[in-house]
Amino acid sequence: MSKHNIRLKDIAEELGISIPSVSRALNNKPDIGEHTKKKVFELAEKLHYQRNQFAINFKNQESFIIGVIIPQIVHHFFSNVISGIINEAEKMGYGVMLYQSNESYESELKGVDTFQKSMIDGLIISLADNTFNVDHLENLQEHKVPVVMVDKVNSSMVSSKIICDDYKGAYYATEHLISLGKKRIAHITGSLEPHTTKERFKGFESAIRDYKLTFYPNLIKKCNLVSREEGYITTLSLLAENEIPDAIFCATDPTAIGAIKAIKEKGLRIPEDIAVIGFSDWKMSSIVDPPLSSVSQPDFEMGKKAVELLIKEIQLTRDNKPMKHETHVMETSLVLRESTLGKN
Repeated sequence: MSKHNIRLKDIAEELGISIPSVSRALNNKPDIGEHTKKKVFELAEKLHYQRNQFAINFKNQESFIIGVIIPQIVHHFFSNVISGIINEAEKMGYGVMLYQSNESYESELKGVDTFQKSMIDGLIISLADNTFNVDHLENLQEHKVPVVMVDKVNSSMVSSKIICDDYKGAYYATEHLISLGKKRIAHITGSLEPHTTKERFKGFESAIRDYKLTFYPNLIKKCNLVSREEGYITTLSLLAENEIPDAIFCATDPTAIGAIKAIKEKGLRIPEDIAVIGFSDWKMSSIVDPPLSSVSQPDFEMGKKAVELLIKEIQLTRDNKPMKHETHVMETSLVLRESTLGKN
């Protein structure tokens, strides 16, 4: 008899007992005699029998798999969030399945459908920029699949959430520019629909108002992808204004890096003529010329916390206990470099 794919039937036939008796013996049920249990265990070991964990999990409706949907995998912030998720999930005995939405609501729907068919135990998701309807996520919850949102969240959905204090980070970034004596401060942002960019715009605007500076609507520029290319093009449009800004706060580091390129091409000095600060503190931020000041986010810790909350909710679901949703707001910090401080 081959040692591969040994079935309960094989053990039952060799011992001359029923398949249910073998199953109860292997599960150490009290209605099976010790002598029979001993024979079943000895033969199972001899034949290298392995329990079908997939079948067991299917029966128990448990997969010990967490689904993760994020907008971009090759992204400094999200790659660190993913690392935190995988690190914590492995400690807790869970595997992780990844799906990239590419900032597409339609792709996000496909990812949720794929995961639902794969019988994941729970989902961690950062919403695509154009996700406004969350019926697909609420449907998961109705089918006893907990959902935890990270970074890009829907505030109206009842679920646990892990977010950064984007408002405070943007406020402090703008306040730093003001402390340098800058007065015509521009802001390059993305769509104001996502929670993240909306809160960063609010933080920027509040700092301008609180310090009694003039708010210049023509210095507020929106990008679609908040990319380096868009940051470059948008900054060129800012430099074409009759009165150019003396500082730029960018909602992402890539746009800030694009802004630096445009400013240098026009022969202007950074930070003397125009200071630049970004958001997220990408690895590239420290090696561009000049090195970029930025707002740092606790991305790895956000991933770990998301898993902690999700597994807690998975266990509550298994135990048929009331769900306790939590929202964790994690602090940001300023990392100041030459793009605002100049050379020492």
